[in-house]
Amino acid sequence: MNAPTSNPNQTEIQIVPVKTPAQRKIFVNFPWTIYKNDPNWVPPMKSEIYTFLEPKKHPFYEFGTAQAFLAFRNGEPVGRILASDDPITNNRKGTNLGTWGMFECFEDTQAAKALLDAAYDWCRENHGREKILGPMTFSTNYDIGMQIKGFDTPPKIGMCHNPQYYAQLVKDAGAVKCQGLYAWWFGRSNEMLQKWQKRIDWFKKRSAITYRSFDPTNFEKEIRICREVYNTSMRDNWQYAELSIGEMEVMAHQMVQHADPKHIFLAFDGEKPVGFSITLPDLNEALIHLNGTLLPFGFLKFLYYRRKITSCRMMVMCVDPQYRRRGIVEILVYNTLKHGLESGYQGAELGWTYCDNHAVNVVIERCGGIPYKEYELYEYAK
Repeated sequence: MNAPTSNPNQTEIQIVPVKTPAQRKIFVNFPWTIYKNDPNWVPPMKSEIYTFLEPKKHPFYEFGTAQAFLAFRNGEPVGRILASDDPITNNRKGTNLGTWGMFECFEDTQAAKALLDAAYDWCRENHGREKILGPMTFSTNYDIGMQIKGFDTPPKIGMCHNPQYYAQLVKDAGAVKCQGLYAWWFGRSNEMLQKWQKRIDWFKKRSAITYRSFDPTNFEKEIRICREVYNTSMRDNWQYAELSIGEMEVMAHQMVQHADPKHIFLAFDGEKPVGFSITLPDLNEALIHLNGTLLPFGFLKFLYYRRKITSCRMMVMCVDPQYRRRGIVEILVYNTLKHGLESGYQGAELGWTYCDNHAVNVVIERCGGIPYKEYELYEYAK
């Protein structure tokens, strides 16, 4: 794919904060310029991007703030970025960080630096932040990471994808790597399940932990259980931001409307919830045909291609820290793969995990996972 470029000798970059409907439209539509020749890009639903920009519509704005920016050269857009601030996470973790996300840019270091500077200045001037961290949209609970490996296949639902030049572009602009992420691939393999059957049986016999599928008839109760485990299990993770009730409700409704309840597993010690996992069909296999909109025939296309999905993604896997190393991760992965095979899927992604989370990564590798995509995050300060 040829990278879009602009001539830095023509004029200076102009940074404009997004405030008007016309500017929001440019912000939302800009990626189509970047990815027009990329066969593996999955166009995002434009309505969802608009929601991220609307304080009255997205639950993040109940406690956080954000500002989008556009970069222009000669009156033409050459990049975009979203700066955001989460005071709750900063207070809880004792950090002083803003975030930057939704980054898209021509292969133009001057434009990339101007965008990062705009995000940094906004976070510094409005919230006193010392650095900005990204790419992530709002927090680690949303789109996160700059892809650096695995460009030969489209991203799975909820995972990031970007041109190969992006990582070097932001580094040339002054960003410094601070964390890495893996996405793992599980191929269709009855042999792996047979290999692990005895070990899974051994875990179950020596443990009082019980497992069941999600009960959609008790939706609100089940969601509260998942939120409790999610926040407990993730609390000490790098830059983890606790999900608010509003955020969890929105995410849950989005996930459950597409998920098979048999692919959502909950683990209990007696009545105490201690773990869960959520696996979705890879909706990107359908969304890639919609060009970002349901109109005029996008919904019919979605229904048609939805029936042809061949893979899935384990989006969430959480275990209470007090119950780790007791086989719960292995059993959640095993159950997911077993039901995936029974449902006819040809493969599954587990994503993402931190590259330095060796305890979890070793278990995933033992279960047959292969790290097939990799991402980086960066800190930036002027």
